[in-house]
Amino acid sequence: MTSGYVLKKFIMVIVILIIAIAAAIFFFWQVDAEEQAPTVSKSELIESNKVWINDQMQIPLEDNVFLSIPSPSTEATIAKNGDLIIATTNPEILNKLAASNSRYDGMKAYRLRIEAKKVSEYITNTKYRYPTTTVQKKLANYEIKSGERTIETGQKAIKAESTKKSDIKLTLETTYSSKDAEVAAAIFSNKIPDEITINDNTKNLSTQKNVTIYPKSFVYDFTLQKNTMLIFKDQKEATITEPIGIEYIIKQSKERGKGLWKHPF
Repeated sequence: MTSGYVLKKFIMVIVILIIAIAAAIFFFWQVDAEEQAPTVSKSELIESNKVWINDQMQIPLEDNVFLSIPSPSTEATIAKNGDLIIATTNPEILNKLAASNSRYDGMKAYRLRIEAKKVSEYITNTKYRYPTTTVQKKLANYEIKSGERTIETGQKAIKAESTKKSDIKLTLETTYSSKDAEVAAAIFSNKIPDEITINDNTKNLSTQKNVTIYPKSFVYDFTLQKNTMLIFKDQKEATITEPIGIEYIIKQSKERGKGLWKHPF
């Protein structure tokens, strides 16, 4: 009895020591964070974004529809705050969009506005690679094993809030498929914000009945591995939808009694 009791006690001590050592290693396990993007001033960001549209780039409108700059009947500009603005009535581009999704059927003009900090990422999205670093929360460590990031247009139209003069404002929130996905957002070197606010001087355009506004987003679709106490591993699929801008779908508009289409821009 005595020897059995001593053996059980010894085993219990060993188990406790193993758990304590694992916890200590885990607590002091420091991972090298992925190199952060250098902080740039607003003026530097604006000039950098101008380079993209002056360099005859292919700009994505949908994940499989690209716009060459320059293009006929198309304007590509950088706003005063650094946002990218695309406006086009080019039939070839409009037809490609209509072929990609029925929401664009009958469209006569298209406008896109991408938030300034996301312009370079947006234009180079096809080259995106997931980070290989990890993030720790309590006794769990999270890492992304694989995944892809696509450019998507939201399914539901959104309404703009009127501000001063001819301006509108839209606040768009980031969504997560789970609490673990929300924790994993800290892995990314370019911080994923909880929300963004887009301002645009399109009050007259946005209030027309033939104009619909949709959110434009990065959708991160990835396999997330959760390691607990360096022992337990669990993998699950996760998604993060990060808003990066808005798009306007402008359909046919008729002047009273004339049946003529009015140019929207």
